[in-house]
Formats: sequence, C-alpha cells, structure tokens
Amino acid sequence: MIGALAGDIIGSVYEWDNIKTKDFELFSPKCDFTDDSVLTVALADAILHSGDYAETMKDYYRRYPHAGYGGNFSSWASSHRSEPYNSWGNGAAMRISPVGFAYDTLDVVLSKAEHYTALTHNHPEGIKGAQATAAAIFLARGGSSKEEIREYIEAAFEYDLSAACDQIRPNYKFDVSSQGTVPQAFAAFLDSTDFEDAIRNAISLGGDSDTLACITGGIAQAFYGTVPESISTKVLAILDHDLRRVTLEFVDRFQLSAK
Repeated sequence: MIGALAGDIIGSVYEWDNIKTKDFELFSPKCDFTDDSVLTVALADAILHSGDYAETMKDYYRRYPHAGYGGNFSSWASSHRSEPYNSWGNGAAMRISPVGFAYDTLDVVLSKAEHYTALTHNHPEGIKGAQATAAAIFLARGGSSKEEIREYIEAAFEYDLSAACDQIRPNYKFDVSSQGTVPQAFAAFLDSTDFEDAIRNAISLGGDSDTLACITGGIAQAFYGTVPESISTKVLAILDHDLRRVTLEFVDRFQLSAK
C-alpha cells in the first residue's frame, strides 16, 4: 500500500507537467499527497474497521476537500446520494491496492475489488481496471512471476500488455480512463528492475502521472516485497498524522514491510 502512496506523491508534480524521461528528481520539494492517496487510505480504513466504504470516502472527502478529486467524484461525495455514477475512470484502479494486500484468495480479492469499486465506478471498464490491479497485487505477493501475471491479466481481462514502455512513451497522452491508464501502469511494472525503476517508468510515460504511478507502485511493492526505506520514510513524512496512522495500522495488520 505504501508503494501506491509513493507513486501518487512522487507523481504529483508531473500530472500537469509531464516529462518523458526516467531521469528526474524522485522527491521534488513540491511533492504532496493527492486524492489518490486519500482514497487509498480511506479504503484501508474501511477494511481495517469493517466500515462502509462509501461513507468513509465521503468522510475523507470532507476532511481533505482540496486533494484534487475529479468533478464527478466531488459531486457524488458532497451530496447525500449513494448511487454510483457509472464511471469508467482510472480512479477505480488507483485506490484499490489495499484489497490486493488484505485478502487471502483470488476469488475474494476479485469480489471485494468489484464491491468497493462499484460504489462509484460501476461501469464495466472501471470494475475491470480495479479487479486487474488488485489481482496483480495478490498474484505478485504470492510469488507469481511477471510472465505469469502478464498471462493471467491478458487472459482474464483482455488487456493487451505486449507494448513496452519505450513503445508507449512517445505518443502517450493524458488519459483519465481506466482502459487508457491500467495497461500502461502494467507496462511500467513489467519493464522494471526494482521498485524505484517501476515508479520512474510510470512517470516517464506522461499522462495522468500520479494515478499511473500509484497503480504501478502498488503492484511493484507486492512483487518486489518492499518499498525502499529511503522512499517509504519520505512518503510517511509527507502524509499528515491521520493518513500516516491508518497507513501504519494497515501495514502492521497485514504484515507488510514498511521499509
């Protein structure tokens, strides 16, 4: 989960100022957490305390109203309505990483990913992106190889994961759709040599940088088994007290390495 938060925070300064290189300052002085981190921690909170995730998201929205939410989500979160709004956006996949770490069978991971996603993103593409991300995290933490993960995701979700980062990068543009973000996040992970390299791959593609790197970071943490201490320390320092407390509680409950 810290891997997803790291991707969001590191990518936060590049969302509206894309770069097309892996050679950049990992933590800019302007790095901060965005809605990606807020809603990821909200999901962790709901899982930890068996809470209603819809109400938890709305509570976190009220507590962090300026984190950079999309317009549709803001309208939903600030209203009294509870029905989903059929979103196919990449917000479904960016907040789902706690599911991949918290549950013990693939079937439960897929079911929980659909449940937590469909509260807002009930479009098939939104659900697909979240399920694929959560499934990859589950498979990665269980010891599956990159090729096994690739084969499963391509077969189960019909994503084409054949393109490498060098092929994607030149023409890739900002895309808030799940279908236009999740395959690229997978490419960043599949092409990586370690956790930091995965994040650098993701941000170098451009596009919705913080969200793309958030998705990549959750998968990369699960696969490589940890987030380097130099990165996790910075992430925890950037989070405020409440977000950091829930994050560390989740790390402790599910025996995830915080290093």
